[in-house]
Amino acid sequence: MALNEILLGLLLLAGLAYYFRQAFASQKNKARIVDLLVVGIILFTRPKIHVHVKTDPLMIAGILVFAYAWGTLIIEKFWEGYKGNENR
Repeated sequence: MALNEILLGLLLLAGLAYYFRQAFASQKNKARIVDLLVVGIILFTRPKIHVHVKTDPLMIAGILVFAYAWGTLIIEKFWEGYKGNENR
């Protein structure tokens, strides 16, 4: 890996961290902004995944978006149940 690629990767990670921090500080539509950032990252990294996995890139992106939404739903329902049992 060249030094330029490493620096570009670090710059990209710093930018993503900044945007996620700003999204969590948002008062309105925080969850929607974070969801769109995650979907954007999935679509951005899709070509890199396609090189390693010989499958249609659009199918890979669809599976990753579905898995993200499913995981988010499970975590949300867990916390709803946990907080519901806590009040009893």
